[in-house]
Amino acid sequence: MRALVVGLGSIGRRHARNWVRAGLGDVEVCRQARLPLPEPLGVSVREFETLDAALSESPDVVLVTNPTSLHIATTRRALEAGAHVFVEKPLGDSLEGVSEVLTQAANKVVMVGYNLRFHPGLQRLRHLLHAGAIGRPLSVRAESGEYLPGWHPWEDYRRSYSGRKDLGGGAVLTFSHELDAVYWLLGEPSTVTAVTAHASALEIDTEDVAEIVLTFPSGTIASIHMDYVRGPARRQVEIVGADGVLRWEYEPNRILRYAPATREWLVEEGDPRFKRNDMFLAELCEFAALARGEGQTRLGANARQGAAVLRIALAALRSAAEGHRVDLHD
Repeated sequence: MRALVVGLGSIGRRHARNWVRAGLGDVEVCRQARLPLPEPLGVSVREFETLDAALSESPDVVLVTNPTSLHIATTRRALEAGAHVFVEKPLGDSLEGVSEVLTQAANKVVMVGYNLRFHPGLQRLRHLLHAGAIGRPLSVRAESGEYLPGWHPWEDYRRSYSGRKDLGGGAVLTFSHELDAVYWLLGEPSTVTAVTAHASALEIDTEDVAEIVLTFPSGTIASIHMDYVRGPARRQVEIVGADGVLRWEYEPNRILRYAPATREWLVEEGDPRFKRNDMFLAELCEFAALARGEGQTRLGANARQGAAVLRIALAALRSAAEGHRVDLHD
């Protein structure tokens, strides 16, 4: 299949390379900012300067990897052109146009790029939880923090979408991976309460620290921490259950399980051959299989799930701005 990549930032370049190297087909690129790339792309692509010109060539799939604020509009235009769509997370930076995307997606594959679902460690955590390994989940704590200027050393972090409100940046939307992980583990929450701050000296106009609390119909409470200031980077999810504790640690790639009966931690080490790019390859391969009508199972977030996570993220931002809890079912 022919893929059109819209936007050629870090994630756009990764997807372009992966699409070709996985043997999924040819790649075309639409990028309006014709700035030099920080490194050779490494694969042959055909370039377009406008989205109209690119879509007039009827690509089979469109990979939406431009700034978050452009995701919804680009996704809608791609669907109107008859393409299946893979859109990077989050689905957007507002709910405007989301209902139209959900309607348009009825007959097309739409996947939102929550790549942590393709990490074998998070998959294992979810399997153990749903298999009853620690009984009923009582509380969940998800954390993710990484120093923003160190993400892409080749670019000025002050110009990156992550730190610009007008491009849909900010810790809550950028780290919505953690919101999706909790949603994937527990389902849709009932309420959202959040506090955010621009606490550091980073020269950005978005929040760089956030604490979010979710409540669920089951009584489970989840808390999520996100920040742009932590060094070294850290990402983990811990679940406290009625019969023990489960923890997934991203950096060392392992699962820990605490058994109250023996008061011991059992450790499952991840496959040492696992590489970060394996997640991105796996999600693209699943998306391609679904677009070809060959997919039998689905891990990736569909349009409805991506919209649900976006609603949680926006509710968190609203809660922080207005200083009160937000009921998602109002």
